[in-house]
Amino acid sequence: MAGSFTQPVDANAVLCALENGEVLHLFLDEHTLLDSRFRPMREATQLALPLKGPLNDDIAALFSALPFSTELATRHFESSEPSNNPHAQLHRTIKTWLDTNADDEEKTALLTQLPRKWERLGDAMVLPEQAFQTPQWTHLLSRCSQQQIEMLWQSVAQALSANRLGRQHAVASDMFRTSQTELLYGDNGWVEFLDHGVRFGFDFTRVMFSSGNNTERRRIGAISMKGEVVVDAFAGIGYYTLHMAKRSQAEHIHAFEMNPDAIEGLQWGIRANDVEQRVTVHSGDNQRNLPLLYGKADRCHLGLLPSSEAVWEHAVRCLKAHGGWLHIHMNVRENEIDTWQASTVDTLKHIAAEHGRTWNISSTHLERVKWYSPRVRHVVLDVHFEDIHGMNDV
Repeated sequence: MAGSFTQPVDANAVLCALENGEVLHLFLDEHTLLDSRFRPMREATQLALPLKGPLNDDIAALFSALPFSTELATRHFESSEPSNNPHAQLHRTIKTWLDTNADDEEKTALLTQLPRKWERLGDAMVLPEQAFQTPQWTHLLSRCSQQQIEMLWQSVAQALSANRLGRQHAVASDMFRTSQTELLYGDNGWVEFLDHGVRFGFDFTRVMFSSGNNTERRRIGAISMKGEVVVDAFAGIGYYTLHMAKRSQAEHIHAFEMNPDAIEGLQWGIRANDVEQRVTVHSGDNQRNLPLLYGKADRCHLGLLPSSEAVWEHAVRCLKAHGGWLHIHMNVRENEIDTWQASTVDTLKHIAAEHGRTWNISSTHLERVKWYSPRVRHVVLDVHFEDIHGMNDV
C-alpha cells in the first residue's frame, strides 16, 4: 500500500540538530551520500539521515568541514515501499522501456548508469548533464527512432512525477552566462514555483536557477531590512531581490541585471509578489549603472559567482556615509577561506580609505552555502561598515 513501511532495518546514519537538518540533507545529496531507500528519522532534538557506504575516517573528515557538529552512528530506519522511492520508480520504468528497446545483454549495464540526482523546478525536472549520455546510452539511443526516444523522456518525466523534463548543459560562455538546458519533454521551459513563500517564474532553458542556494535565500530573507535602501548588483530573476523585498521588507531595492531573459523573470516575480512599488529594475551593464546609486544604499548584495570582485569598489561607494552592509558571494577553496576572508576585509578597507571613508570595517559572518566543486566552497561574507566618528558627509 502506498505510504506504508516495512520493518526497521539497521543502516549507517549521520545525526545533527534538527535546525541543521535541511543543510545536512542538501550536503548529503550533493555528495551522493544520502541513502534514499530509507526514511529520515527524528530523535527528540536530533535528525538521523541514512548514509550510503561504510562509516570510516574519510566520511568523518568530510563532515568535519560542516559549520555544525554531526555524529556518525547506526540506526534502525524504516524502508520505504518501492512505489514511494523515485529512484526505484525510475529504475522500474526504464527497465520496462529497455525490455522493448534494448538487447538483453545491454540492460544490466544501462540500468546501472541511470541518474541518481535531479532538480525540481515547479512541475519540471532537470537531469544532470551526463544523464543518459554514457557511451552505452548514446549507442543505444543512436539506434532508436524519434518516437522511441520521445517515449523514453515521457517515461522518465512520469517516473519522477514531472510534466516536463530537461537536461543541464554547460553554461554558455557569453556575457549573460546563459542557461543551455535542453528541453527533452514538454512544450516549453517556463516554470513557476514557491520558494520559502516567494513566487518565481522563468524559462529554465534560458536562465539558470540553483536549488542548492536554497539555504542562503532563506537566510537573506530572514534578515530584517526595514527602512533600508538595498542595491542588488546581480539580480538575475530575483533570486535574492524578491526575498529581500517580500520577506526582509526592504524599503526599496535597486535590482541591476543585463540579461533580457533574466529581466523577464525578474519583472514577472516583482508583479507576482506584489512588490512593484519597492523594486526598481536597472537594465544594462552595472559597471555603468551602479554609479547612479553612489551614497544611496544601506546594503549591497553581490551575488555573482565565481567572483563579484569587479564591483566591490562600486558597492563600497554605493553605501551611505554612515556605512552599511555588503553581502559578498565567492567561490573559495576550503583551505583558503580564512585567508580569503581576511584579505577581503583588507581590500575593502583600502577601497574605503581611497574614497575618504573613516569606517570601522568588520566581517561579521561567513556562510558556507554549498560545495561548488571538490574542495571549493560557495561562501557568502557579511561585511559591516560603520563610521568611526559619525562625521562623514551625507
